[in-house]
Amino acid sequence: MPRKSTPAAHPQPATTHPYPPSSAPIERLPLELKLRVVSYLSTADAHNLASVSKPLQNAAESVIWSKVDMSLPTNWDKQILLWEDSMPDWWAQHSLTPEMEDTLVEFKSTMDMEGGSIGWSRGADSDICWNLRNLKFITRIKQVSTALTSHPSRGNWVRELRLELPQMRQDRLEDKSTQMDTLKKIVEIVRGNLRIVRLGSPEVNLRDDYSQTRYFDSPFFLDYIGLTERNVGKLHTLELVLEGSISFQAQMENIVNKIETSTIKKLVLNPSWSGSSWFPDSNDDPIPKIPSLKTLKTLHLNHLHPRSVEEACGLIGSADSLDELKVRFTDDGESAWDVFHDRAIKTFREHKTLRRIEWYGGLQARWWFEKLAQSGFDNVEVLVQNQAIGCESETFIENTLIPPFSSLRTILIPCRTPKWYRHLSPPDWAKAPPPRNSISPHVISHLLEAPNLLAVQFSSLSSLTINEVLDSSQWCDKRVNGVLIRSYINEITGEELFHFRRLELLIVQPKIYDSTYEDRYDGMKECKGDEVDHRWVDHTSFRNATVPPPILKKVYKTSGEKLDWTTPGRGISLPETAWEVLRSWRVKLPDKGLEGRKIVTRRMARDLQ
Repeated sequence: MPRKSTPAAHPQPATTHPYPPSSAPIERLPLELKLRVVSYLSTADAHNLASVSKPLQNAAESVIWSKVDMSLPTNWDKQILLWEDSMPDWWAQHSLTPEMEDTLVEFKSTMDMEGGSIGWSRGADSDICWNLRNLKFITRIKQVSTALTSHPSRGNWVRELRLELPQMRQDRLEDKSTQMDTLKKIVEIVRGNLRIVRLGSPEVNLRDDYSQTRYFDSPFFLDYIGLTERNVGKLHTLELVLEGSISFQAQMENIVNKIETSTIKKLVLNPSWSGSSWFPDSNDDPIPKIPSLKTLKTLHLNHLHPRSVEEACGLIGSADSLDELKVRFTDDGESAWDVFHDRAIKTFREHKTLRRIEWYGGLQARWWFEKLAQSGFDNVEVLVQNQAIGCESETFIENTLIPPFSSLRTILIPCRTPKWYRHLSPPDWAKAPPPRNSISPHVISHLLEAPNLLAVQFSSLSSLTINEVLDSSQWCDKRVNGVLIRSYINEITGEELFHFRRLELLIVQPKIYDSTYEDRYDGMKECKGDEVDHRWVDHTSFRNATVPPPILKKVYKTSGEKLDWTTPGRGISLPETAWEVLRSWRVKLPDKGLEGRKIVTRRMARDLQ
């Protein structure tokens, strides 16, 4: 009997792996890929990653060490917990001299535990407070120096360095030469790849005795620690605090001579520079000549005093390629326009490359800007102005300053505060008088002087502040509202039709404007624009009369345009049939005077109530 053949066993399928065996382990991934991955992480997440993943530790440190900040918080004299939390660090990691121990003991005994501040009435308390600040600064320097010395590769990741001008009374703290030597070592490690250097803080309120405790001015200090033109060739952003007792011109010469300015594109000047001793008494006095800053693109002037506008204009004139100017004006009650002199102001107004101006401050700052903006600025396209607008009903173009800039295209107003959402319902005094859809004559006259203005955009003062120009399709997504502007012109008769489309946000998530909810912003923003309760409101004007909706529909139908447009424009042409529709409607109306919404301020509102 023939033997039965057994069927051949089926081959077992090979075990499949999610990644082929040739794939490289994480240790072998190129550094560029690791850096790209960690670039999406926050600093806190990068810290966690560096502590748990050895292969990604070096890449995570590129985020952790991208910025080295050795400055103190702006409210350093108010934060009790900051000092209490940090004090064990000082005792544990660094041996303190008897003088330092006395400083800490005296500081604790003078703290006001209820208010969390230090008494300023006695000079001794003031000395203790400043000495403690310097002690914290010295401790921070030691910590950074130890971390960089133990791992020199960290210095390659540092792109931004923030320091403070040393302030100390030498009979109470360490010898200043020791502190400077430590700073020099830090700078020597990190300066090769530095892009941004910040010295001082714009928010710190400098006291009268500040200059008595400081022994360096900014340019000399940066030169002393090794941040000079010979070794910081990649620097593009410089932030300085200038000394009020030294001439502004002399300090700018020191900056140009001691620091490499041929690569600097952004310059930030902070407090006490505005207290400079020079200002002219008449138009015949010479204006100080500022060294040329040919590569400067952006200039920020914080706490600018009215009597320092001359110097600011000289600095602006020396920057031939300046593109953006940001000013935070100091409102100290100064109201004498005669401190502005024609020659310096002319240099400012006639700047050929300036495209963007940001002007912040209170009502006094707006008054100064109105004076400055009466003429000139022919190349400015974007204007950011800070105004005290508190509720949705105030976000009308009628309450907006429209300067006569011939190239101006967009006005940005970061106006809302965390309290803004409480006033969504407009009070009676803020409602537009009938007809609600009109345009005020003064707005039209201002628009004729700004022939290229297309939009006014209102945004928030919280962490969601939008300082860039957005397309109107993104307004709802960004919780921004505003006004789009169109004007139609008949080139033969000179007739003009103005049509505004105003976006109203009817229901807004209140917490999105509160900085305490910063960690949850991303979840709040998941609600897209089409889900936000909003509406577009039309405002029109033809021969000082509001065009009713039926007539407006006929006009757009004859022209082939959409009534619900979202693309602004100026000087658009219309067919003659559209103008005939408007004329036949307007001729039937009596000339009953000028219509439009009046400017209503909150001060006026109190008088009306």
